[in-house]
This record gives sequence, structure tokens and C-alpha cells, in this order.
Amino acid sequence: LQRNFSMPTSPGKTPRQRVIAIIPARGGSVSIPRKNIKHLAGRPLIDWVIQPALHSGIFSEVYVSTDDDEIASIATACGAKVHRRAQETATATASTELALIDFVQAHAAYDILCLIQATSPLIVPDDFRKGLEVMQSTGADSLVTAVRAGRFLWEEKGGVAKAKNYNPLKRPRRQDWDGELIENGAFYMTKKWVLDTEKCRLGGKIALHEMEEHTLTELDSKVDWEIVSHMAETYGYWPANTRPPQPNDVFPSTSLPRTTLPRTTYDLAIAAAAGAALALCCSRAW
Repeated sequence: LQRNFSMPTSPGKTPRQRVIAIIPARGGSVSIPRKNIKHLAGRPLIDWVIQPALHSGIFSEVYVSTDDDEIASIATACGAKVHRRAQETATATASTELALIDFVQAHAAYDILCLIQATSPLIVPDDFRKGLEVMQSTGADSLVTAVRAGRFLWEEKGGVAKAKNYNPLKRPRRQDWDGELIENGAFYMTKKWVLDTEKCRLGGKIALHEMEEHTLTELDSKVDWEIVSHMAETYGYWPANTRPPQPNDVFPSTSLPRTTLPRTTYDLAIAAAAGAALALCCSRAW
């Protein structure tokens, strides 16, 4: 069952804004093949962002935008709706903004669009709630997520190194310095007029939601995957009645490893791609 988080409004109250989530997930990932459905701690990568989005309670609908039949099947099994994106928006050179524009042309009934990136699997429901609260309380038109890191930045030109954010002659102690806010790419919120006018995820008055330090890494390489795989069980979102995989869990040999969480109901997601095997993934009756 697809859970709908739309809430009726009481007479005399301002109608609730319609907030839609989109998770781009093309099939042709290069750095990590089939990245968007590769299993991280026993679950397809996209499930790590679908579940907190569904459980945040702020979205009217949660979509996965894909060109791939297998990803579409798994996204549906995990509880999301599917938007079949145009092929030209799913190439290695296509921008994310192109995918957003393609999506809103088919789903124009929204007030705020939330772009969620599957490469940030340590998002939790409260991040979405707090992000929307910040955006609304500040009267912002768009929102970016970031992590505060105490790192000294340098640049090099013509063989000469230069500090960018501190004076080496007056090197601050970490505890006396606020550090730098680094965009972590977890999610972005954009009002309809911004995307319509600017064709960009950020524009107008921009607000910022600061996330926990462990959410800094984006899964763009095999090294990133190794780093995050050791944090997912501790920091990732596990819905009620689920648990991380245990050492004695058995994963049968299939084209996609099985997720074995005995306390959760799972459905068979039949991969439509030719030759794909049956994949057991994170579908639940909400």
C-alpha cells in the first residue's frame, strides 16, 4: 500500500503547502555500476532515502525518477511512486536540473519540490522536517543542506600554495573556530516559481539546514562506498520493526543480494530488465 501523507486542513486555517519529493536514479551510473540499487547494509541504496522521506510526514508524494525498469520495480517495492524520465535526461552528461524540469513538466501540481539524492543515504526523517521548518520560518525561496567541518582550505596556482580560509601566521585552534559550511548534496528544497524562472534548484532567498557531520560523504566513488558502508547501520534510518543485518544472516546467490530482516515484511520485486533475477528488497505495507 502506498502511504499518503497529505493532511486535511481545518476551516479557517491556511492550506498546507504541497511538497513533492523527487529522487533521481538513472540506470547508467559509471563510477559504481548499478549504484542506485546496489545493496548497502542489506538494502538497495535508494531505499535509504525513500524510507526517511516517507516517514518524515511532510511529503504529499515521493517519486523516484528513472529510465531503468529494474530501478523502477525496486522503487515501487520500496514504497515510492515512479516517474519515467526522458532518455535525454538520463545520460552521463545531463544535469540534475534537466531531470527536475522533465519531472515538473509531468507533475506541475506542487508548491515546493524537494530534490533528494540517493548518494546521501544517512538522511533521517527529522532532516526533512527541520529543513522545511527552516525554509518556512525564514521566508526562504529555496534551501540547501550543509555540514560544518573544521578544515583548513588551500589552493595552488603556478606552484604557489595559498591558504583560503585562515591566516597561517595566526592559526586558530579548532575549538575557537566555527569551521566551514560545506554543501553535502543530501537534499534541496525549491519553490515552484524558482524552478520555473531560474531553471535551477537554488534561487531567490536561500536558507540552509545544517546536518550532522557524518552526512558529509556523498557516494560518488568506491572509496566513498567503503566509508559509508561502515556508518549505515549506526547512523542510517531504520524504520520501526526493522534491524540491521546480523552476522549469521544468510544471503542467497542472486543477481541482487537479499535483504534479510526477519522482523519486517518484504515483497518480491520482479526486475523487468532482461535476465535479471528476482530481488528481495525493502517493501512494506505502510
